[in-house]
Amino acid sequence: MYRFIETIKLLDGQFAHLDYHQHRMDQTIRKFFDQENAIYLKEYLACQSFLTEGLFKCRIVYDKTISSLEFLPYTIKPVRSLKVVHAHSIEYAYKFEARDQLLELYNQRGLHDEIIIVGNNMITDASYANLVFFDGATWITPTSYLLNGTMRQILINQQKIKPAQITLSDITNFEKVKLINSMLGFEGPEIPISQIEI
Repeated sequence: MYRFIETIKLLDGQFAHLDYHQHRMDQTIRKFFDQENAIYLKEYLACQSFLTEGLFKCRIVYDKTISSLEFLPYTIKPVRSLKVVHAHSIEYAYKFEARDQLLELYNQRGLHDEIIIVGNNMITDASYANLVFFDGATWITPTSYLLNGTMRQILINQQKIKPAQITLSDITNFEKVKLINSMLGFEGPEIPISQIEI
């Protein structure tokens, strides 16, 4: 049976963007189990014990029901350089617990901190985050993403980033790239384009 994860930001006792996480969980359970989701994150989390000071990653593993819940202290790991890796058959449209394909690609990073996954010449994601590229005026996120992350969708809805097609050859037209996900928000690591090995 498939299992999935939700990673929710817990900052000073407040869970961030639960409605987006609930929506993704609802879609996932409907798609893979052909039923309506009986898990209500707001009610479920309100019954848990957690620290009310500091930054934590709330990691939920679930299928039809929740299998496990962890609250893990979180610090942003530095990312100073990226390596382009090619994957022509990877699919990760849903947030599976099993990440073997992503790990295999990540292990190709060499001396770099993180990867940019390219499929059929199109920019997709990093191993654990969506990407946004800055052209000097606008932050642009690839329409060929692997996973439409909750933070990606939030920032699109807020019109802080713009979706567009980005090919591998387009990378050099940008100044820098930023990593975004539910934990990083829009304050993730920014990497100059010169620090990408293509």
